[in-house]
Amino acid sequence: MKKIHRMNNVKLYLKPPLILYILISWLLVMPSIMYLAENGTVYKFTQYFTYSMQKLNNQYQFILNMLAFVLLVVALSIVYFYILKNLKKIFKNTKGLIIFIIIIGVLFSTIIPQTSMDVYSYIGNGWVDSHYAENPYYTPIGDIIKQDGNISQMFIKVARCWVEETVVYGPAWSLICKGLTSFSGGNIDIALIIFKIASLLVFLCCSILIYKITNRRLFMAMFALNPLILFEGLANVHNDLFLVFFMLLAVYFITKKKNLFLAVLCIAVATAIKYLSILALPFVIIYCLKNEKMKTRIIKTVLCAIEFIAILMAFYVIYVRDISVLSGIFIQQNKYSRSFALMLLQLLNMFNMDVKILDIVKLVILVIFIIVYIIVVLKMFFNKNLKETKLQHILRKYNVFILVFTFVLITNFNAWYVLWIFPTIMWQKPKTIRLLLYLSIGALLSYTVSYATHIDNESVGYIYIATMWFVTLISNGFYIKLRGKL
Repeated sequence: MKKIHRMNNVKLYLKPPLILYILISWLLVMPSIMYLAENGTVYKFTQYFTYSMQKLNNQYQFILNMLAFVLLVVALSIVYFYILKNLKKIFKNTKGLIIFIIIIGVLFSTIIPQTSMDVYSYIGNGWVDSHYAENPYYTPIGDIIKQDGNISQMFIKVARCWVEETVVYGPAWSLICKGLTSFSGGNIDIALIIFKIASLLVFLCCSILIYKITNRRLFMAMFALNPLILFEGLANVHNDLFLVFFMLLAVYFITKKKNLFLAVLCIAVATAIKYLSILALPFVIIYCLKNEKMKTRIIKTVLCAIEFIAILMAFYVIYVRDISVLSGIFIQQNKYSRSFALMLLQLLNMFNMDVKILDIVKLVILVIFIIVYIIVVLKMFFNKNLKETKLQHILRKYNVFILVFTFVLITNFNAWYVLWIFPTIMWQKPKTIRLLLYLSIGALLSYTVSYATHIDNESVGYIYIATMWFVTLISNGFYIKLRGKL
């Protein structure tokens, strides 16, 4: 009887964190539900960077709005870390955790996108492709609007910066957008629901894949309950979640199925969504061929390269007319926001110096990155003692490059880019994992400045970056201080 009583006490004690997590999530969701109940559509929704989903009239309201957002995110993050720390006690089995993840996933999927309009550009470009049968890599949404004379509701919410731009993503993503919007019937609300459902399913598949790969509930919860993943992947519906899925699928095939062909296929699809995924290809090949003789290793690597290029080209053939189909890469890198490049650009303008200097600096950094990347890859590839190398050591090297690419090479950094680190986060050292998790919270809280000012442009770029790293460093410092007292 004592044993049963003790177990009941533990069970009762461990329920509050989950209830609290759901309650905080509900508080984040509630304004969206209230808005939809009152208006019935997102068609005229314009209240971006407002937790309350209402139009704010003065700076006082902006500050209160920001404080509400910050307090909820901080509270959710604290509960998140508490759940991770006590996961084995809170969840007695995997089924319970999965059910909880589904509940939380559904909740966050009901939030109206409020800090990014990217999902509407996905919808708009997909509609250009599926309804108008135009090539979105050569025909921007603006051209369709001019032809029609009337703005379709599928275009009305596309951010102005994207209306005159062609697609900046890979062709696999364009095909996904085409397929999803084809079921919308030209209704923006139905289109958004379809994208939300697709993202939720991909999110759940990612969570299951992480568990399949690691056999640890901790890593599944680390991903699926992370506030940034929930906010950017499900609330804002960023396509980076799809990239994460295919990268995880590649890791699954090399770790559990020992199938290099399928792993390369998945990385090719991920690259056809966002180009940065190609960085993982050599590391996956090296791991899978580490036990092969050098001659066999070289031959199979060439075959993998041919497979990768063939799959990638198969996607591009659908849309390509000329080399300008790759212009999206350069469009993104010609924008400056929340990065060291923005700081340098403004310094050059301050001293009336030629801004072309920035292009030279960017090129030098890119060349250095490529050279170091090639040297590291070749050194690993031709290492005769590669048989002893574990996957975690290989992926830790990859992790360094993806972090440098994200925070140094990218000139237009956005909070959701932090999602790129999650497909391989479970292979990092504990200290690194902890820092990356703090970084994800910092990235989410970097929106603070826009919630307080209702501004989202270059003028707040420094504060975005400063907020993100400040939260990361403070969180880590607090952890170390607290641990020292235990």
